[in-house]
Amino acid sequence: MNIRFYISLAVLMGISMLATATPSDTLTVKVLGTAEDARFEPVVLQVEPGDVIRFKVIEGLHTVTAYHPNNRRPQRIPDKATSFDSGMLTAGQTWYLKLEEKGVYDYFCLPHERMGHAGRILVGEVNEIPNYPAGRIPGSIIEMLKHETEKVFP
Repeated sequence: MNIRFYISLAVLMGISMLATATPSDTLTVKVLGTAEDARFEPVVLQVEPGDVIRFKVIEGLHTVTAYHPNNRRPQRIPDKATSFDSGMLTAGQTWYLKLEEKGVYDYFCLPHERMGHAGRILVGEVNEIPNYPAGRIPGSIIEMLKHETEKVFP
């Protein structure tokens, strides 16, 4: 065997690894802001079960955390869904989430929750928004999620 064969093989393996590392059907949510302007863009995202969501931190220090008792919050994701928490992410970092269970998933940023930094993912066909418990979630977040969802889900 010659050196060209091994180089060609290495290049093909590298291309194959890149092709499987980031699926082409990945949807992106930008994580922006450093204080009162902290936000997810878009706030509400519609996906299909099995789609991959890429959370790209543009600036600041953030988390992507499910409203769930595992995260010391009331449950605002489907009963059969698994709770999630990205841990702290900094500018330039990316975190991936794959949701399989149909339903409505509410999530927040731990450092900026009190400033209204929350989002919602609608997975699959959603016929009705659940009447999730509010618990100690700021009323401004509940209203913002309702308002933003009405833009997508009239």
